[in-house]
Amino acid sequence: MPKSAVLLMALVVMMAALIPVPAAAESADGAATIPADGHLVLLNFSVTADHFDDPENAGSVRWLVYLDDVSAQDSFDVFVMTADDYQEYISGGIFQLVIGWGAKNVGPVPSYNLVYLFGEGDYVLLIDNSDVGDTIYTPAELKVHYEYEAQNVEVPKETRWDLFIALMVLIALLGAAFLLLLNMWVKHRMERVDEERRKRCSNCGKVSISDGVFCPYCGNLR
Repeated sequence: MPKSAVLLMALVVMMAALIPVPAAAESADGAATIPADGHLVLLNFSVTADHFDDPENAGSVRWLVYLDDVSAQDSFDVFVMTADDYQEYISGGIFQLVIGWGAKNVGPVPSYNLVYLFGEGDYVLLIDNSDVGDTIYTPAELKVHYEYEAQNVEVPKETRWDLFIALMVLIALLGAAFLLLLNMWVKHRMERVDEERRKRCSNCGKVSISDGVFCPYCGNLR
């Protein structure tokens, strides 16, 4: 296989790896330390259309959050709310959870839930370590482990330099692929021209399909 063809195949594979593929699900797991009177946003996500008549395609978010053994705080809350209610939450206003879903005053028993979101909108999943819940709160540092998975949602991605660099690399690869194709085409054309020159009679200029020494058209030495 020609070297140019091998390089072209390698470029195609690299470009395919860089092309972003939209995902219908988002999931993550990890550990977190949340200061007293603080909170941690696990996920910002959007449901792009109403699904009251199409529950199978409704957005959903499932989570599991539990205390670390060395956590100074022994309770926490997990909330799912709209983006508007989140603004009320961080400003100390009155907020509501999505259709009443949430886990308040979670302690020794892990918090696990699955919430379906039938209405279009922007939502927030967060862990709360403050006094906004319904129980008496004692300020302390919270350490938790978490897992979550969201289905049929869109997760906004922040503009990052690594994505910009990846785009520039993709453009460079496309340019390199074009130059390789152009080089392969030029080489092919030159080989065809050289082949025709070898078969073309120097006397009459006609091209013969035979490999004889004498031209079948004019009889002269080629």
